[in-house]
Amino acid sequence: MPAPHAAVVTPKKGLSIYRRLLRECSYLPPAVRPTIQHLIQTRFHQHRKYDPRAESHWGRAQRVLRTLSAANTGNRKCMEGLISKAFGRSGTRRRQLMSEFVVPQGVKDSEALEALTSGSDLADAADKTSTDAPKVKRPMGNPKNRFFLKWDQPKLLRLLSSLRQRQNEAKPTSHLLGSAVKTLNPDVDVPKENIWGNPPAECVVNAKRARWWRRAADKMPPPLGKGEWELLGRLSRGAQESGEWQMPARRQIVGTASEHSKESQAVALMRYASHSAATVERERGAKRIARSGQQDAGPYGPSHSGNGLSPRWFRRAYQRAWLLTPKMEQNPRTLQYEFIFGDLPKLRDATPQQQCIFDGVDAKGQPLKKSAK
Repeated sequence: MPAPHAAVVTPKKGLSIYRRLLRECSYLPPAVRPTIQHLIQTRFHQHRKYDPRAESHWGRAQRVLRTLSAANTGNRKCMEGLISKAFGRSGTRRRQLMSEFVVPQGVKDSEALEALTSGSDLADAADKTSTDAPKVKRPMGNPKNRFFLKWDQPKLLRLLSSLRQRQNEAKPTSHLLGSAVKTLNPDVDVPKENIWGNPPAECVVNAKRARWWRRAADKMPPPLGKGEWELLGRLSRGAQESGEWQMPARRQIVGTASEHSKESQAVALMRYASHSAATVERERGAKRIARSGQQDAGPYGPSHSGNGLSPRWFRRAYQRAWLLTPKMEQNPRTLQYEFIFGDLPKLRDATPQQQCIFDGVDAKGQPLKKSAK
């Protein structure tokens, strides 16, 4: 793991902060780096010529730079967030994967395939009679509540069913799999009839179903490709400790540490003279120390081991991400989708010293009766 470095210096130009971001990306794990680096490059290239929101983007770039710096210096929360974004469990890539996943892929069964092939023969006849056909009734209600009609609902329900089954299997680690999936019925909130005893209106049905699908979509983990899914499994078993996925070493910063310390002492004296101690030492607090880069060397400051993130922590972080990541397979005969999640963590066997605790008791924990001589 790269050694901790000095506080992040706020650059004054867009090109300078762009270089600092790419530099911090070069220290990320090789499996995480391409996605994060591509996202940063895309954002900067989109607003290279004209940026009407330059001030807000400038602040966002500074926050991302502090997050990358904190992750490279050993902050677990920041590094786990980057792993989640890199493998599509959150952030921009998750939205991209979900937008591709909800689109229907081909026909559902053989009957639909025959109807599709026979429909091309009847296309000419349909065009001739289209002028005489009655006008289609205009749908009622908010158009934003009809988004789920364009989704592949059977495939999404199959994913929710697999996720609920995995949550039932992984009871000790079910909190890592997100919110519990309680029902698979989109019409669970749709009333059977209104106050006059009639069926509910179409706009009411669509609104209730849209609300259910929005909540369900937040729980769905979009599947990854087979190659990336297998890579995540190898990383959870320690593939990052050697080979091409090994963590890069940090390069030396230009300039000696003594020069920076002398400059910081002079600036600190001026700050203490013009501001209160609470204002000056605000960035050294426990919640800000990871992102600001400052350290409290006083007697009340936290201790810093300097070891960073261990290979064991990375294995467990990749294991948690693998639990949330499915891969999708389709049966060529039935055309049904199947979702396979990562392996559940297994408990280690007890050592002989630990098994000595259960000597002299039965399976229920009751003392064994001594045989009468």
